[in-house]
Amino acid sequence: MPQVQDVAAFLAMRDRGLPLLDVRSPGEFALAHIPGALNLPLFSDEERAKVGTAHARSGREGAVHLALELVGGHLAAMLARARHLCGGTREILLHCWRGGMRSDSMRWLLETGGFTVHRLEGGYKSYRAFVRASLARPRPILVLGGYTGCGKTDILNELQRLGSQVIDLEGLARHKGSAFGALGQAEAQPGNEWFENQLHEQWRRCDPHRPVWLEDESRHIGHVTMCDEFFAQLGRSPLVRVTLPEEERVAHLVRDYAAPEMRDGLLAALERLQRRLGSELTQRCRQWIDAGSYADAVRAVLHYYDRCYAHQIGQRQGPVLKELVCTTDDPALAARLLHEWEQGLSPETFAVPSL
Repeated sequence: MPQVQDVAAFLAMRDRGLPLLDVRSPGEFALAHIPGALNLPLFSDEERAKVGTAHARSGREGAVHLALELVGGHLAAMLARARHLCGGTREILLHCWRGGMRSDSMRWLLETGGFTVHRLEGGYKSYRAFVRASLARPRPILVLGGYTGCGKTDILNELQRLGSQVIDLEGLARHKGSAFGALGQAEAQPGNEWFENQLHEQWRRCDPHRPVWLEDESRHIGHVTMCDEFFAQLGRSPLVRVTLPEEERVAHLVRDYAAPEMRDGLLAALERLQRRLGSELTQRCRQWIDAGSYADAVRAVLHYYDRCYAHQIGQRQGPVLKELVCTTDDPALAARLLHEWEQGLSPETFAVPSL
């Protein structure tokens, strides 16, 4: 009798260490998958396209016939690959896109080969619906905001070290959120779907009775776009605003972006901002960067970003819960003060109205 699990039970079994095999095509898997999954494709991308065409032209019977022709000679190799991926474990988790023919066919093969198989009810499609519903569910959030260069990410890292619950949205998006945000990133940005899957993975592991610290972001973090449900919750949550003198912020940004290997990236980002900065100011910034006068270029660009952030603050629905005025760029001290303050808050502080 097939053992079919709903999403919550399926993820709980994965958390206990059962191997998770995703039998979708390599292209589907590369786009996004359940964190921790291993790809054991029943079809290549090309074969999946052929089966889909056969289904459209000849119905299920024609698609099944073609599928058998395509995979019939590879069953032993697939079984061997599954054994390699799962090591000595013979109880496994399995899913395809909708919980249909691909996962059922692979279940038969693996059970014939001695595995105990738990399939995901509704497949990856049901997991994605579960992710979106979870991210929409109100949870206690504290949003850390402040003008560009005040060290919000560093403060969040220190808060996490002290034991606060923190999710680094920019880290998940692999982008710092501005026109310069891709500089210094070792990897390209993920797609929206993979970003949401990773966000949900951290979200579900947080204690729902304690607040989660998040940075105040616009809906777009580089090319990544937060889903409506989660972004709405972020905008309704209370804000903790950090302020830092302008020269401290300038020094912070110079430390982050004044590396020689970033010069070309800085100039390219300036080109993208030219329409907003104006041609004359953009040209002066280029000259300052060429001369190594990074602080002058940063001051000029900061004025633009400060106006943008002031507008963003004005659009928020959530209240400003606390102002932390810092005189020096000391993330460890700021985090300690915020962590101590957080410990004294009551649960009612984080009440978030539903949409």
